[in-house]
Amino acid sequence: MIDRGVISVACVSALGLLASGAAAQGIHEGDIALGIDVDRLAVGDGSTDPQTGAFLWDACVFGVELDLNARTPDPGFDSELGAFSPNRSIAYAHRAALRKWDGQDFDSIPAETMRMSFGPLAGVSTPAVDPVEPVVGPFVGVSSNGEFHNHFTFRLELNGSPATGPTSAGVYLAQLELRIDDGSYGPTEPFWLVFDHGPDAIEFDAAVEYARSVIGGCGETVCVADANGDGLLTPADFNAWIIAFNTQSSACDQNGDGLCAPSDFNAWILNFNQGCD
Repeated sequence: MIDRGVISVACVSALGLLASGAAAQGIHEGDIALGIDVDRLAVGDGSTDPQTGAFLWDACVFGVELDLNARTPDPGFDSELGAFSPNRSIAYAHRAALRKWDGQDFDSIPAETMRMSFGPLAGVSTPAVDPVEPVVGPFVGVSSNGEFHNHFTFRLELNGSPATGPTSAGVYLAQLELRIDDGSYGPTEPFWLVFDHGPDAIEFDAAVEYARSVIGGCGETVCVADANGDGLLTPADFNAWIIAFNTQSSACDQNGDGLCAPSDFNAWILNFNQGCD
């Protein structure tokens, strides 16, 4: 039986709602690969470098199919054995309000929200508006063999109930990150889940491709010192960092520990002096 839970963006158009490829290096087929890329957590589709066999962390948009009850336990997040210390925990965080595809883009925020829950732990829904800081869900423990393999339940909701009505049919976009409890590694770069809740395959493919090419920027190098996001490193970025610090926004975090603290000022100076390609 083919797992239809997660679709690598590279094969959406060709294979519709089929997961791509065989599982790599112990990652369960259909799950999102989780690991460490230098100094931060990273996600991918399980593909590897053909020369070295190392995971490639260049996928950041994943397609997901909801069932008729507007829910699914897939995809899970799966790491290799020994990837993490067994006494650590990992949580998801919602970085933005849920978006709904209108046939052209994901600009609109719908009345629906997406809840992520795990067993008896209280789930957390996407916020009604884009938050200043990510909204963190429950921390779930790494197994004794150092593997993190867990499936959260995703449920599309309207006013706290499953959004199964015809007006809730469509394609939805959630922006997430994963973070580790002790801050030993920085959080993942943002990644996106595109939820299929009833449209035809052509519409869903178009929405996923838009997320991949316009929103995701998968695999692109982020210049964190460019605090105002204008694509340049100038003294104006110092003022932008001060504003980010005062408002506790994400551009403040220059050392990748998931926090906005005075230590990020020194990190910003180092990042600025290092420059960006």
